[in-house]
Amino acid sequence: MFWIAYFLSPRFCHKFVGYLEEEAVKTYTHCIESLDKGELKLWENTKAPQIAVCYWRLPADAMMRDVLLAIRADEGHHREVNHTLGSMRPSETNPFGPGQ
Repeated sequence: MFWIAYFLSPRFCHKFVGYLEEEAVKTYTHCIESLDKGELKLWENTKAPQIAVCYWRLPADAMMRDVLLAIRADEGHHREVNHTLGSMRPSETNPFGPGQ
């Protein structure tokens, strides 16, 4: 269904995904705040999984809080990219290079 929607209106789909990413940023912010308040005891002293350390290039001693910060930053970037693409006309050039 999303492919069909994207075929009909890429701008709408990018805006829609941008709003989903905004909600993800809010969710990760809430998780970080809860962790900082001591409400997520299990994660307070949990080391970051190795896959997260490698993917986000975190320090070897990274903790779950570092993973949450990295994910939130990633989601925030996706939000900006999708809102930018959703605001562009079809004739405009994509301002993002490969891997941005």
